[in-house]
Amino acid sequence: SALRPDYLVAGQGLAGTVFALSAWQRGRIAVVIDPEEATPNCSWTAAGLMNPISGPRLALGEDEESFWTAARAFYRHWEAEFGARCLEERPIFRLFTDAEQAAQWAKRTNDPRYAPWYEPLPVEWDPSRYRCAPGGGFVTKRCGRLDVAGFLDAARQWLRDRGAYRQGRVDPDQGAVWCLGFRSREQGPFQNVPVRPARGTIFTIRAPDLRETQIVHAGKWLVPIGEDLYRTGSTYEWEPLDVRPSEQGRAELTRFLNGFLRCDWELVQEDAGIRPMANRGRPFLGRHPDRPEQILFNGLGSRGSLLAPFYAGHLLDHLERDTPLDPRVDAGRFLLA
Repeated sequence: SALRPDYLVAGQGLAGTVFALSAWQRGRIAVVIDPEEATPNCSWTAAGLMNPISGPRLALGEDEESFWTAARAFYRHWEAEFGARCLEERPIFRLFTDAEQAAQWAKRTNDPRYAPWYEPLPVEWDPSRYRCAPGGGFVTKRCGRLDVAGFLDAARQWLRDRGAYRQGRVDPDQGAVWCLGFRSREQGPFQNVPVRPARGTIFTIRAPDLRETQIVHAGKWLVPIGEDLYRTGSTYEWEPLDVRPSEQGRAELTRFLNGFLRCDWELVQEDAGIRPMANRGRPFLGRHPDRPEQILFNGLGSRGSLLAPFYAGHLLDHLERDTPLDPRVDAGRFLLA
């Protein structure tokens, strides 16, 4: 017999998937309806890096402890449920891009909040494979990488096995949790919420002479995936017209790799996706002020793998227990007349 959902979720990207599974964890029934459009959403191409010290300013956010704790517990729970590994906890070797960044980091280390999150680069690690700024770098701890596509595939099968996944579109007049990424600007009742699309290009390259086993970040990241292959990215192109890889993104990543690696490399694959970016790195969520049956969970941006479990829980607490939303993420303020 057909399920009678507590929540109907529009979209099976990272936001929709994490919200639906979080609801199931709480004993609720969430049914996901996904358009399965020919152009993939960015979640399926995302690198899934979970990095607490981010951006060129090497800033540690005030809520990173909550984000990491929630994300780690959530993904480990669902790995056991799926019988598949998705979360790889591993350090990120952060190399300074210039002397100014190195000097800024030296000041950061005087802040005791940073102490649990980093350690010096190990003396046995060989940076000579890279052209990087003098001053070295550091190792970010309590971080890692989510195999986003693998997680989404496993979640889709888990939901399908329970009759809780369907291909299609949600009627805009039907109450739902809207998780459509950048497409929310054209579909659903939250078109006025300022989700800003940003196209990101990611390369898969082959570099047999690099012989790197660590995730390395120097303005852009390089992730070893085995058999001399690496994923590297990403770029930001604002207000793109389509999701295809662009000449601009290709040129930017090519310049980075040629300027960073001391060895030869070849391009194996090029992917692109459009991230839904929100307000200062935090998503949009909450009820529509005039149509409370309509709910938004969107705008996770480039840190979605880390942020999604915490904010899905925050939204469910609001919906189920009437706890107040953090005003920084409350979508309702953009919809009030």
